[in-house]
Amino acid sequence: MLGKIVKAHGLRGEIKIVLPGETPENLTLSGIHLRFADGRLMPVVLSGCRPVSGGYLFRVKGYADLDAVAPLIKAEVVIRANDLPPLDNDEYYHFQLLGLTVRDISGVYLGELVEILPTGFHDVYCIRGEADEELLIPAVSPFIVNIDISAGSMVVDSRTLREEA
Repeated sequence: MLGKIVKAHGLRGEIKIVLPGETPENLTLSGIHLRFADGRLMPVVLSGCRPVSGGYLFRVKGYADLDAVAPLIKAEVVIRANDLPPLDNDEYYHFQLLGLTVRDISGVYLGELVEILPTGFHDVYCIRGEADEELLIPAVSPFIVNIDISAGSMVVDSRTLREEA
């Protein structure tokens, strides 16, 4: 999931999309679909990106007014991973990281990566443990030791976290 439509905006049928860390440029790629709560997918073309508080406004090709876009509210904006531009080594799309199991270097389970917080300088990973406690980890080395997308795991150096505290 790249984002979610949270509301219609204005009389000309713009939609507000909240992006959990993805870049808005990815929403103008070909291959974008809306996924509705019932699982239905609908291909769309988005254009006219402009930032607003808490998200971005887009126009949907073929939808010209508020009433037309109303049924799109709450739909997720998705794309197949192979339709995204390739990244350099050690770079990941946020959707690839969310849900990873996080352990420290000794193998102790810390939790699941549930949110990525952009800070302007680097992201911060929010890890939620079994008792709903949260651990915030800067998304830079030496904190992040290894990320294995295919295994669904991340290893962090919790000794470094304790030294920084």
